[in-house]
Amino acid sequence: MAASCARDWADGLPADVLLAIFHRLDHIDILMVADRVCHTWCAAARDEPSLWRRITMRGDEGIARRINRCGMACEAVRRSAGQCEAFCGESPCLRSLRLISCSGVTDEGFIEVVKALPLIDELELSLCDNVGADGV
Repeated sequence: MAASCARDWADGLPADVLLAIFHRLDHIDILMVADRVCHTWCAAARDEPSLWRRITMRGDEGIARRINRCGMACEAVRRSAGQCEAFCGESPCLRSLRLISCSGVTDEGFIEVVKALPLIDELELSLCDNVGADGV
C-alpha cells in the first residue's frame, strides 16, 4: 500500500477566510493546533501579525494545567511583530510586567492591574503619559 501525501486542508481557501476563522479561536488553540494541520494553516498562524494584534489566552482548564502558558504568551507576542495592542488572560502568578508607550493606560487602570497581580516583583513603566505619581 503506497503512502499517501499529506493533504493541505486549506488548499484553495482564500487567506482572508482562513484568518477570519482563526480570529474566532482562542490563541492557545492556534498555538497548539494550527501549526500541525497543514502548511497553509502553519504559515497563516505564524506569518500574519494582524492575527496577534489582540491576544486572548483562556484555554480549557484541563489544558491549562498541562501547558506552558508563559512560553505560549511570549510566542504569541513575538508573532504579533510589534502590533500587539491588547493581551487578555488571567495572570495571577505574573512576576514581571513591562509597559512601554502605553498611552491608553491610566492611573486608575494601572492601579487595578497591579492589585490583581500580587506577585509582581519587576515592573517597567516607560513613556506611559497617562500614568502619573498617583498611579505609581
